[in-house]
Amino acid sequence: ERYDIHCDSQSALDLSKNAMYHSRTKHIDVRYHWLRQVVEEQQFKLEKIHTDENPADMMTKVVTGGKLQLCAELIGMECM
Repeated sequence: ERYDIHCDSQSALDLSKNAMYHSRTKHIDVRYHWLRQVVEEQQFKLEKIHTDENPADMMTKVVTGGKLQLCAELIGMECM
């Protein structure tokens, strides 16, 4: 079974596919390196999503009422 993961950060997608380490990435804890392995094994598929279409924003950012409505619709919720 494969899981699709949507991400609005191109940098995060690049880091998940490239094992290159440098001063800006050395802070990433080894506990998170498993992601590269499961992507290589095709258990997860990482896909770019535009931030305007990312429903996770309603849980991670301050959003306007309109953006909250859009995010809710994207996950099948109805706002009152």
